[in-house]
Amino acid sequence: MTEDHSYQLRDGLGFRMSRTARLMERHYELLLAEVGLSRSMWCVLVMVGLYGVATPSAMAEFLSVDRTAISRVLREMEKQGLVVRTRQDGDRRGRDIGLTDLGQGKLEAFLPKAMLTTEHFKNKLTADEFEQIKILLDKMMDGEEGALPAL
Repeated sequence: MTEDHSYQLRDGLGFRMSRTARLMERHYELLLAEVGLSRSMWCVLVMVGLYGVATPSAMAEFLSVDRTAISRVLREMEKQGLVVRTRQDGDRRGRDIGLTDLGQGKLEAFLPKAMLTTEHFKNKLTADEFEQIKILLDKMMDGEEGALPAL
């Protein structure tokens, strides 16, 4: 085996972006675990409770994930008493999602903590750097359409 160092794994953009994303995810998931939520569950609570996104299809589109990923999360959340599904008027298959009191309580309880991960990593950058990284990430995602299998 030869030692060819022309390919720099750790200097690669994908490696750096993946590592950063995983670090941020781990930080966030530790906070979510304190209230018994997954990231996907948290996203549903926010979409329904804050943004009024109330159908599984709209949720999947909002997050750019497969509809089946949302369905799995909603089933689990319904079992845990966090959401309720109600039949849409005039559509036998359509369902609207609403938060239960427990779901609303978890949303309100975790909302202040939700910003901790963003603030933790944002504070490592200047305000200009933070704005620039958002612009650069948006630029990299531009034209890369298609739903992902999960968050």
